[in-house]
Amino acid sequence: MRRTISIILISIISLSYAIAQNEADALRYSQRFFGSTARSAGMGGAFASLGGDFSSLGYNPAGIGVFRTTELTFTPSFSMDEARTTFYGDRRTENEHNFGLNNIGFVASFNRDKENGWVGTNFGLGYHRHNDFNRRQVIEGRNWDSSMADYFAYHPATGAEGFHPDELDPFWERLAYDTYVIDNEEDNPFSYFPLVPLGSVQREIINTSGHTGEWLFSFGANYEHKFYLGATFAIESVDYTRASNYTETNDHDPEYYFEQFRFRRNLHTSGTGYTFKAGFIYNPIQMIRLGGSFHLPTFYNLTDEWDHSMESWFASDFPVDEYKRPFSAVPTTVNGNPIGPRVRDYSLNTPFRFIGGIGLMLPGQMGVISVDYEYVDYTTMRLRETDGGADFIDQNETIQTVYRQTENLKGGVELRLGQFMLRGGYALYGSPFASGQINEDAGLTAWSGGFGFRERNFYVDLGFVRTMHDRNYFLYDQVPGMEMEPALGRFTNDRFIVTAGIRF
Repeated sequence: MRRTISIILISIISLSYAIAQNEADALRYSQRFFGSTARSAGMGGAFASLGGDFSSLGYNPAGIGVFRTTELTFTPSFSMDEARTTFYGDRRTENEHNFGLNNIGFVASFNRDKENGWVGTNFGLGYHRHNDFNRRQVIEGRNWDSSMADYFAYHPATGAEGFHPDELDPFWERLAYDTYVIDNEEDNPFSYFPLVPLGSVQREIINTSGHTGEWLFSFGANYEHKFYLGATFAIESVDYTRASNYTETNDHDPEYYFEQFRFRRNLHTSGTGYTFKAGFIYNPIQMIRLGGSFHLPTFYNLTDEWDHSMESWFASDFPVDEYKRPFSAVPTTVNGNPIGPRVRDYSLNTPFRFIGGIGLMLPGQMGVISVDYEYVDYTTMRLRETDGGADFIDQNETIQTVYRQTENLKGGVELRLGQFMLRGGYALYGSPFASGQINEDAGLTAWSGGFGFRERNFYVDLGFVRTMHDRNYFLYDQVPGMEMEPALGRFTNDRFIVTAGIRF
């Protein structure tokens, strides 16, 4: 189907949104991982049935009812991220380090001097970070199957073929046209061909940064130290930056005068959302604790701002005079006026979450063993337009196709040795990708451990978490008949967490 977009409309803003607000964005801001405090992280995040820890406010709010004292807690962290990629047999390894704030929180406890009925009510507020996006990744390999120039020229959805140069997206294929990465036939301006040979070395350097987090406002109550209820209202935030530097270099075919092109893409996403969570904890007998909670979707209002640029170089002995210089292009109107960054406002609804857990209290207050189960259906994520731009019907249909329902399992143990505690944990997050997708096995596993020291008015916990997951990645969308191999990525994150708390 031919696109028919007027020159005037393209001059203002393109209707082709292939570069942002898609299913990958929805997943990025919908996934949640444990690790608010050193204690919960050390136990694999399995805290649905336990409580008495600030992480409960964002996980199972009933846990706030377990507090017996007023507490102030603070959790800094240090992480080391390793990204290993393989692309057409070439391997690259990159590392990134980052300091962060996992949480800061306050819980006020009001206990009544009796053992019957509602014996206590607690209030809490603070900040809890969900995810860190700090990572550096390098992908490099020699690709004999396709070039990004083929994508700009021939892709059936976003390629230049069949369109006048004035109709091309100024943030995508028109950049390639303006830098002679692709060109059109002299006798047919609607037909294009790439000037980049197959077998060029492709390299993409990706730097991401930012985080998602939430401000929590919680309430909980304690009924006879056997039944606890709690609820949390959360205001969530998104801050995400992605900078991509993509190059293709011809170092093998002197018959092509093309030498290199560079495509820079910068994206910044920011916004806020709100959600509500509620849960319970029940002690049917002294040794057993049962817990459960549900999380409503987070209703985000987000803004994307991105800008692109492209450069190309050709050999100085190119026989065609117009190619004998470097070319540089930024998005412009058809009259050559710079457009500046493209901005898009939209909304995102994340999935419901249902969490259940069981805790076993060891005899003689020796410790606790806990196991949690979490259910998330990623096919229910939805993108919505809020600025009058193009709708998200295609993207939401893609969400229902490429994602699936997911089950996450977590387990943890804590042993008490007087004032000291030893902890260990394991978590398995199922892949959110549907069967048949290139990332259908891209689940995440985490091993954790730690120890703590507690006295009456003060405590310190130290935790360590190693998370591992694989994620495959295409450098650009596939062109039929010119399919390429995905880049294979293996990612490891080591996080050291320290929580200090004061009791009043």
